[in-house]
Amino acid sequence: MTIKALRSTLCILALLALPISQASAADKLKLAISQKGQWDTAMAEFGMREGFFRDEGIELELFYTNGTAETQQAVISGSVDVGIGVGFLGLLAAYTKGAPVRVIASEWTGASDFFWYVKSDSPVKSLADADGKTIGFSTLGSSSNLVVLALLDQSKVKAKPTPTGGTAATMTQVLSGQIDIGWSQAPIGLQEVKEGKLRIVAKGSDAKAMADQTTRVSISTADVLAAKRPALERFMRAYNKTLDWAYGGTKSVEYFAAELKIPFELALAARDQNYPKDALRLDVVRGLEPTMQQAVELKRLSEPLTQQQTNELIQIIHAK
Repeated sequence: MTIKALRSTLCILALLALPISQASAADKLKLAISQKGQWDTAMAEFGMREGFFRDEGIELELFYTNGTAETQQAVISGSVDVGIGVGFLGLLAAYTKGAPVRVIASEWTGASDFFWYVKSDSPVKSLADADGKTIGFSTLGSSSNLVVLALLDQSKVKAKPTPTGGTAATMTQVLSGQIDIGWSQAPIGLQEVKEGKLRIVAKGSDAKAMADQTTRVSISTADVLAAKRPALERFMRAYNKTLDWAYGGTKSVEYFAAELKIPFELALAARDQNYPKDALRLDVVRGLEPTMQQAVELKRLSEPLTQQQTNELIQIIHAK
């Protein structure tokens, strides 16, 4: 074979190999995740450790935030592709102000993960004693904001809802006396309850109106949906596989307990009692009408969304 023929052959082989090389490269997705340390928001990390996203050709880069506002802003600014665990109440307000946000999956339905607590020596025994007291939630528009308002409305108590940030910052404020009633999500704080340092005065599951209402969602933007839909579909397929794995055994609980440095039994009880699998169902947003009505009452919306607006906002990515 002449040198010229050899060069031609090598060029052809290189061209034939190019699509294979490109196809084998993983698609990268950046995620902003609200509140590190929650069971429901740990799924992306679980899936990475178990290789579910890698198997679908997805490479994830994770960033954790203090809650809805930070996660939502990271998505709107284009810093990340997907936001996990965004309070639906705050998202509705952002959408009506022109933010190009889109709901690509439900993330959490109900409120069985939340609880509110006081120091063990507090005179507050239940929400009935909370008139005039400060009561925490993470950030405005968050799911904890929505749930605490529902609890106070149901109990007809005039407490003072106060944004306190993440669970760790909230506990510091409660223990130092800066706020009367703190919020948390199981299992964070349950060890302190068991040790008698804290006392639970209300649970999210007490809010009857929230039982079948989606409070947190996963979001992206119109631009990302247009540019990365195939990658997002594979992302959702891997996410679903992760959920099945997380509830199909206890290795996930071992990971969770190690991350939070809590006993395995406490982590297992939190999964089984506070985080029913159906509440993490991705493919349906529940209770949209009451959520919009609450948003209007709280002046987050001037009026409920039209059907056209709802169809534009909620664009569930179904794993194919």
